Amino acid sequence: MRIVNGIAAIVLFGLMLLHLGRPQAPLWIAAFALGGMHALMACRAPSRPWLLRLLAVSATATLFLYFGGFLSRAPHLGDHWYLTDARGHTLMLLVAAFCMMPVVAAFTCRMKEAGEIL
Repeated sequence: MRIVNGIAAIVLFGLMLLHLGRPQAPLWIAAFALGGMHALMACRAPSRPWLLRLLAVSATATLFLYFGGFLSRAPHLGDHWYLTDARGHTLMLLVAAFCMMPVVAAFTCRMKEAGEIL
């Protein structure tokens, strides 16, 4: 699980770097950096139950941010949108959302181990 979360952190930080020089860069740089930090924290999650819960909720909110960003663009996408030149940011959001799934799962599993989830 640590390897998967490590790869997710690398991908999310890479997406953050790809946003340098784009319009609205500060917002998305912060969002991708937040996801990368969550992925790093999931590699070695803390043992305090309150901190695990906080990280799980925050990682879930970040996941919804990525999927929300993708789904807000979805009605405007045409057929074969992933093959066009305008696919960049939309595809990045989709990749980021899928990278966050194992991160959320890791925090959830650690909360179960700690007896936080019944």
